[in-house]
Amino acid sequence: MKTNVPVRTIVATLILLTASLASAELVVSKAIVTFADPPNNREDIEVLNTSPDETLYVSVEGYEVVNPGTDQEKMVPIGQSLRPEFVATPNKLAIGANGRSLVRLLNLNRVGETERIYRINFLPIARPPELVEPTEGEDVIQPALDIIIAYQVLAIVLPENPAPEVSATRDGTSVLFTNEGSSNYLVSNGLQCNPELAAECDELPSRRIYPGNQWRMELPYDGPFSYSIKTHDGNFAKSFD
Repeated sequence: MKTNVPVRTIVATLILLTASLASAELVVSKAIVTFADPPNNREDIEVLNTSPDETLYVSVEGYEVVNPGTDQEKMVPIGQSLRPEFVATPNKLAIGANGRSLVRLLNLNRVGETERIYRINFLPIARPPELVEPTEGEDVIQPALDIIIAYQVLAIVLPENPAPEVSATRDGTSVLFTNEGSSNYLVSNGLQCNPELAAECDELPSRRIYPGNQWRMELPYDGPFSYSIKTHDGNFAKSFD
C-alpha cells in the first residue's frame, strides 16, 4: 500500500516541523486550535520541557496566513499591526527542567464573514544573553543549535456563520476540489482501489481546502474513491464515483 503524507517544514539553521507533538525536550499540547464560540476569545497552549536537568528557552512567533492554500499564500507577523486582531502571549518562555508553561492565544476580532487563519511557531532557542552570567574575564560562548525541532500550531477563527461548501468534480483520473463557502474543510484518509484488482489499494493525499481554494489531484486509477471529510462541526465519510 502506498502512502503520501504531506510534511510542512520551516528552515532557520535547520528546523524540522513534524506532525508529531513530542520531541526530545519540547512538547506542545495542541496542534490545531479552533475559535468557534464567539463569547470565548481565548485558548491556552501548554508548553512542556521534558528534559530532566536543563532549562528550555522557547520563542513564540505568531503569523496571520493571508490567502491560505493558494500560490499567493504569505505569512504576516501579527506583531506588525498597531491594532492586532490576534495575539499570542508571551512571546518568549523559560521553562525549567520537567516544567511547563502556558501560551495564551487571544482572538480580538470575533465577528467576520469568512474565517481567519493563523500559525504560531514554537521554536527552541539558545539561552538569551541577558540571562547568562559570565565568569569574570571570560567571554560568553553561546551554544550552537545546528538541528532544532520546532512545532507549529494552526489557529482557525471561524466566521459568524461558518459554512464550508464541499465540491469535487472529476474528469477521468483528474479530480478538482473546490470550496466556495466561508470556512475550511479537510479531506483525509483517502483511499482508492484498483477496479481490476480489489486487493490493490492506494492511500490518497490529504489537504485542507480553505474558502476560495481549488485543489487538483491525480488519482492512480479511473474508478471510485473515498475520503473522510472534516468540517468545523464533525466528520463524515464520502464516496466519489
